[in-house]
Parts: sequence; C-alpha cells; structure tokens
Amino acid sequence: MESDSDSDGSHISATPPRNLSLSPPRPSPTRPLPPPLVVSNKSRIRIKPSKSKPAPSGSSKAPSKPEPVLETPLSLPTDLPFQIRRPSDAPSVSSSIETLPAGFFSSSHSASFAKIRRPLINQEPSVIEPVLTTTASDSRADSTDARTRRKTRLPNLIGASAPMPTVKPRPCSGGDGNFVRLNLSGKRRKFLNKKGKSSGKRYKRGKFISRHEREGKEKDIGELKQRGDCKIREIDCAVVEEAVAATLDEPSEENLVKILKLVYGYDCFRDGQVEAIQMVLAGKSGAVVLPTGAGKSLCYQLPALILPGITLVVSPLLALMIDQLRQLPYVIKGGLLTSTQTPEEASESLMQLRQGEIKLLFVSPERFLNEGFLSIISSLPAISLVVIDEAHCISEWSHNFRPSFMRLRASLLRKTLNVRAVLAMTATATTTTLDAIMSALDIPHSNLIQKAHFRDNFHLSVSMVRNRMKDLLIMIKSPPFAEVQSIIIYCKFQVVATVAFGMGLDKSDVGAVIHYSLPESLEEYVQEIGRAGRDGRLSYCHLFYDDETFFKLRSLMYSEGVDEYAVNKFLREVFPSDKSSCGKICSLIKESASRRLDMKEEVMLTLLTRLELGNVQYLQLLPQINATCTLAFHKTSPPLLAQKVSAIAAILKRSESKRGQYIFDIPTVANDMGVTAVKLTNQLYDLKLMGEITYEMKDMAYCYRIIEVPTDLLSLSEDITQWLSEVENCKVQKMDAMFSAVYYALNLCDKMQGCSGTNHTPCLQRKILEYFSGVENADFCKKIDGQSSPFLRADIKVFLQSNSQARFTPRAVARIMHGIASPAYPSTTWSKTHFWGRYTRIDFKVVMEAAKEELKHLVGKCTL
Repeated sequence: MESDSDSDGSHISATPPRNLSLSPPRPSPTRPLPPPLVVSNKSRIRIKPSKSKPAPSGSSKAPSKPEPVLETPLSLPTDLPFQIRRPSDAPSVSSSIETLPAGFFSSSHSASFAKIRRPLINQEPSVIEPVLTTTASDSRADSTDARTRRKTRLPNLIGASAPMPTVKPRPCSGGDGNFVRLNLSGKRRKFLNKKGKSSGKRYKRGKFISRHEREGKEKDIGELKQRGDCKIREIDCAVVEEAVAATLDEPSEENLVKILKLVYGYDCFRDGQVEAIQMVLAGKSGAVVLPTGAGKSLCYQLPALILPGITLVVSPLLALMIDQLRQLPYVIKGGLLTSTQTPEEASESLMQLRQGEIKLLFVSPERFLNEGFLSIISSLPAISLVVIDEAHCISEWSHNFRPSFMRLRASLLRKTLNVRAVLAMTATATTTTLDAIMSALDIPHSNLIQKAHFRDNFHLSVSMVRNRMKDLLIMIKSPPFAEVQSIIIYCKFQVVATVAFGMGLDKSDVGAVIHYSLPESLEEYVQEIGRAGRDGRLSYCHLFYDDETFFKLRSLMYSEGVDEYAVNKFLREVFPSDKSSCGKICSLIKESASRRLDMKEEVMLTLLTRLELGNVQYLQLLPQINATCTLAFHKTSPPLLAQKVSAIAAILKRSESKRGQYIFDIPTVANDMGVTAVKLTNQLYDLKLMGEITYEMKDMAYCYRIIEVPTDLLSLSEDITQWLSEVENCKVQKMDAMFSAVYYALNLCDKMQGCSGTNHTPCLQRKILEYFSGVENADFCKKIDGQSSPFLRADIKVFLQSNSQARFTPRAVARIMHGIASPAYPSTTWSKTHFWGRYTRIDFKVVMEAAKEELKHLVGKCTL
C-alpha cells in the first residue's frame, strides 16, 4: 500500500434513524415547506430546491393562460417516498409526500463514508425535522453558497464543520433504519465524481482553508469550527500570541490551560496530555501511549503553536494526514507533502516552508528516501519537534510493521536534520514493541507516558457465527445497534471497512463497531473498536467468531515468510559478483524479481531496508525508479548529439537498438556517467523539452547504492532467515492471542465478574490488559501445533508426482496445501488443483516439514 495513498473508503451509511410513518409535513411561519425530491435520469437521486423556470428572454409572446393537458396522465404509484417530475416541469404528481431541504445530505451537513453518495429519504415526521442553521447570519440555505461549498468539499467525505441532525431514536421495527451497504461482489469501486470520472484532485494547504478565511480576516480575528461543535468561536490572535509568549517562558499547567481555552475552548486537559506537552517543550524526547480517541494529536498541536521552529509530523496514511490537517485550529498554519501533489503544488508547499508560513508539516515516511527533501529540511532554520504518528509501525514486532518507518532512527533525525526533540505516539504497543520503538529513537524509558490501552465506555460482546449475513442483519436491526447513529463494520474478505480506513477515521458519533470476522491481533482489535464512542457515550462492539475464519487467517500469517534458499538467491541478485562494485548504483526490477524469487515486493523492500539499517550497512536505498528506458531521436542525429551531450554518448554505448529506438538501463548509464539516476532522468527531460528526443520509461525498480559487498553470503542469508522466521512467529502468536481471548470469553469464562451471554466486557478487558503487559495467556492454548493427518504425506506425494514439471520448495508446497497464493504460484493457476487449501487446519510448519521429507525422498529417487 502506498504510504500516502488515500485509504479505501467504506460503504457505510450514517443516515439518521427513520420510522415507517409518511405523514405529510405542515408549513409554519418559521419553517416553510421544504422543496420536493427530484428523480434524475442519472444513476443517483439528487435533492434540488424547487424553482420555477423563467420565461425565455427572446420570446416576444405574452404568456397565455395554460390550457388543460388533454393526454391521459401516466398511472403512478402513490406510495413512493419521493416525487417525480417530468422534464417539462409539470406540477408534481403528489403534494403530500414529505421532502427535505436542498443540500440536506451534502458533505457539509452530514457525515458519510460511501465513495458514491446515495442520499436517502428521511421518513421522520416533520416535527423532528433537523435544523441545519447554526446562527441567523449563516446562510446555508442559500443555493449559491451551497454550490460553492460542494465544489470545495473535502475529498475524504468526512463532514466536520456541521452539527449532526437532531434525530429521534427509531423504535425497533422491521423497516429500514441505520444500515450497512455491503459490497458482496468483491469489486472495489473507485472514487467517482458527478460525471462518473475518477477524481483527480490534488491536495495542498489551500484546499482546507475555511470560508471565513477566504473572505479575509479583520483585526486579526480568526474563526475556528470545532469538530462536533455547531458554535462558531472567535480566536483573538493577539491574545493567543501573548499567551504563547508567556508559556514559552514558563510552560506551567496554568499557562497551557489558558492556551487550551483560547484555541480549543476546553477547560482542562485529558489524562497524559499535560505531561507529554511539558516534556516536549522542555526539549526532551518521549513516547506517548494513549487510547484511541484520547487526544494524542493535541500533544503535538500545542507544542507546534508554542515552539519557535517547525514541527514535522510523520504519518503512515494520506487520509490520516488530511483529517489531522483539517482539524488544525486557524492559528496553527499547517501543510502537507504527498505523492498525489503536482510538482507545482509540492514546490509551493516547500516555498511556504522556507518562508516560515508553515508551522506544522505532515509527510510520509517514504519522504526520507528523497535526498532533495532531506536537503531542504536540513537547511531550514530549526526543526523543534519531529512527531512519529502510529509509531508502532517502526517495530517489526508490531501488528502493522512498515519497512519505511525503520529509517526513522535517532541518528537520521538528530544528526542529519538536527532535530531538538522526537515524540513517538501510538495507541497500541506491547512491551516488546515499545522497547523497539524507544531503542530506535533513543528515548529513555523515564520519558514514557503510558495510560490505559482503551477507554471505559465500551460494551464488548462475542458470538459464534451460524449464518454470518443473517446474523449481521438481525443484529443491526435490533437494539441497541438499531438506535445508534453510525456503525462501522470491519471485514477481512469483503470490502466493508479496511484497516487503513480505521486508522484514518475520526468521527465522533460512531456508536457501534461490528467485526464481521476475527481481527488478526489484539492490537488491531483495540485500534478498531477505538473508532466508536469518541463522544464519551457508551458504545457497543460485537465480534462474530467461527473456527473456519480463524484457521484461514492463521494460514495467511505465513504468506510473507521466506526460506533460506530464497534469501540466498535474493542476496546474489542484489550484490554483483564483482567485488569492486562499491559505490555503484544498482536496481532490482520489482515485478520480475518477485516472480523469480517467489517473494512479495514488500518482503524484498524489508530485506533491502535490513541490509541498509542492520549492524553493517551494506547498501543505501535510493528513491524507486523506472529502470528501463526506450528513447527515440528526432532533430539531431545520435552521433552529432552525442558530441554535444555526454548523457547521449553514454546511452549509445550501453543501449540496444531496435527499429530506430534505443533501449537501455538507467542505473547502468548513470554509473558510467558518475551521476545519480535522478540526475540522468532530469537531463533526458531537458532534451525532451528541446524537442531532441522522446522517451518512455517502464519497469519500476528498487534502486540502491552499494556501500559494502558481504564477504560471506551464506552466513548473512542464515542470519536474515532467522530474523524473518522470528517475525513470522510473532505474527502467528498475535493471531493465537486474539483467538485465545475470544475463545476464553465464549467457553471458559466463569461469568462471575459481570460477564454474561451478551456482555463479555470484563473478561475481554482483562485478557487485553494481560496481553499488553506481557503476561502469557496460559489459560487456554488451541492444540494446533503437532496435529497432523495420516493422509498428509500421501497427498503431498501425489501432488508432487502430478506436477513433476514444476520446481517446488517445502514452503511453496505448504502454501498450496493451505490455499495461500504467492508471486510464483498464483491462485489463478494453482487453486484449480483439488489439494488447494485442503490442510488449513494442520499447522503450516507441520505441512512444510512433511513436504520437505517428501522432496528429499523424491530427489533421492532421482539420484539413484
């Protein structure tokens, strides 16, 4: 997944509850009758205000008295929850159907997570019709202003500036209420605009400035809309500056509370926030572990306002960056750098950074591979603070390890960027993960601020699955789930809500979370239930469990493992046989190498990162490039142009000519010239602008510079294989711990401490606390290890004999027996065999050991 690519949205509706009553609304002096709904001939229903068309200006005839229509009207059903208009603007068929005001379901008035917005019809009686205006001067009903806001609505479709509609809880009934749209086809839908085309929006700071700021401020008064707060408060910038100056001199809790009140409107801090802020203001690095929704972002927003330099926030997801940037108060100038920006937008952000117009910058960890970015950042006057959000991604022992986060070491941040303090933040980290984070960032254990791993407003429950879809539908139509305003459903094998969606979501009115399938770890479970109850109200979290899903997920924990044979082969491709290759730029084409080595691209990146950041630095990772270039000449002949341009001369020496085109390898030519691959491509781009050449680039590849060639590849491959095996075992143990907690709650809990058939909160909380504190769960262990089948060896033998033309490793055979696809053995081909996924209930290592023995026996036969 691209580091700063947008998280996949989920088809979840956040519409207010409704009942089946269709009583007509009654107009009143204060609330006129709302306009009717219009059925468009396009693929979705839109809500438009009722307007009469003006007469054509060019018409010379006076309007005549309308004549009765002679043709027989169509017979239409009268129980539709909307009105139908003819293209000729004929009067509506029925005037008794209730309608909603224009723009009621626009992104500025209600929160929705569907990529394609499908407004639904409010069937509540008119007496509880939501009031969308906040003040008398707020002209939200004005159609022009509404159209303007629709054009500038945020790309992640999470409305934050408007209050949620006032609704009456719907009594339990069989009709539609709050519901979840499930995409059962398994096909992902792209983010489409109104014309059905993919949205090509780019993101920069200007997209997130409020309407009041665009109109200009007077007397340094800024306006800030708090999330979930319909009131508009004024911030006196002069008073804020005075408070900031006082806090910089004396960062006492009293001074910090004063700024908190001025900027955010709160009277006090939450648990752990003051300690974290004071630690950062004192120039100390620290780690903060606070529950999801406990206000971790405030721990860097206030320091960003107070500290004189820049605050750099490293975030794993684009959606997360956009959401956090949007929530910044007006007095904190923020920006972001992402791969979705155009070069002009990125240049504008960097220019604002140099000029001191940005105080807080959001970036992805992959940015630290860019030498140009590092050069610009290191040349800035001062970086007061670097914040690592979702810091558990640094550790390979966490549930969401990202190789790019491994680069965020204390040596890079302090020596290269001259950073004053580092703040690592996470909501889910075991003792082992915390140790790895604090060791990498050189944070002393005395600077750890750790509170409870989850809030106390959760009602947790678990149930065995009988009919998954039927059970789900019954649950969301029954109390208490039927009464909540928004529900998130997490599902592993159908696109409902992905893990990335959960990390990037901050919505205060989520009242329930349903796990359609078992999470892969207790960290993941805590992270996802933390999306609910952020308004402090009791929230309901239910998990559906079944053995089949558990065994399938447990098998997938082995999908990224690699044998020592594959590691050794990988190292021989990374390092050329020439011992004098130190300093040379090399590349590894991702797609072809992945198939050839039967190794996922993410695993190859992990290994390259390990070779860079291990005990010995063997290489230096460079930005990924397209390694193969096909070039054609147009104006000057190649020999003449080679006399003028050294790059062309080097290309002609190293290229292969086919049909008038020259094909060459970018890193090879860059090595001959003694320049980086980026500089070579820049020279080619300049020649293209001059009309001398055209070129196409392909084959995305990892690019690196060799620092030292290993003297003993066998020892190195053994060491790396052992490390990968430990990481794999850690993932399996996390899956088993999740299963153990659920199994205990369902089958072994004595129901003596508040637990019941529908409430497993006490026992699940206890298991979660034990897990994060490092206590081994010895109460129950699923007896998977050691189990086997009398038919396993025989089936492996038949499989190998029937596929004698293919070359297998023990891991490849075990993957097929567990139904796990890999780059060299894709499911499109190998799922056709009847052995595919037959032994998922047998431990993967047992199957792999059996395959190893059969392969040895087969090789021994061939030798004889």
